[in-house]
Amino acid sequence: MPVEVLEGEGVPAAVIGLLSTLPVVVLGYHVLPEQTPPGQAQLQFEEQAQAKLDDLAAVFREAGGDAETRLVFTHDEEQTLNRVADETGCDAILIPNPATHIERGLVPLRGEVDVARIATFVAAMSGTRDIKVTLFHVTDSEDATTVGDSMLDQAAGHLREGGLDAAAITEDVIVSETPIQSIATVATDHDAVVMGESAPSLRTFLFGEAAEQVAVHSLGPVVVVRRERIHTP
Repeated sequence: MPVEVLEGEGVPAAVIGLLSTLPVVVLGYHVLPEQTPPGQAQLQFEEQAQAKLDDLAAVFREAGGDAETRLVFTHDEEQTLNRVADETGCDAILIPNPATHIERGLVPLRGEVDVARIATFVAAMSGTRDIKVTLFHVTDSEDATTVGDSMLDQAAGHLREGGLDAAAITEDVIVSETPIQSIATVATDHDAVVMGESAPSLRTFLFGEAAEQVAVHSLGPVVVVRRERIHTP
């Protein structure tokens, strides 16, 4: 969970409640001007920033969660988030958005993501709470809707195995030539979005990660389940 700690960014109580079923790494970070050495900023701001992080971790613990903190002063935000996520073994990264309550979650699924990994994460995050989940797939062809139906059926099975009530799970496959816009539109009727990390491509380089595009339009937080990393010795 990245937090721009010196910019006054916090975490809504609803998001803390949503993630309280999972061990969380609260990453306090501050992006520095290129000419500012990280060591200099650390000497000046570390105590203030760490105090805010400790307060935030305490709120997680009061909600029944488990939170540890990391503090980083950096010139490269994206590289830092990925590095800390790798070091701490995080399965997902939060893109924070405001939230007053979380009762409905949208889970868009695409052929390039690990359906079982995402569904297992959603089940663990939901815990025993009464959260309704919409499994959603966008295809560009009527002929491919059967593949989408199969993918969502597979995900629904993993959710039920993870403890979700079948009545809380909805499946929806639509045909659209603008998948990101379709996801963003449906997201406005949900309180949070959980989606898989896209594989690197020229499109993501030019237009950005799909989750980031959805987060711009979504009214609630977006949780990005990371691809499984292969660690080499």
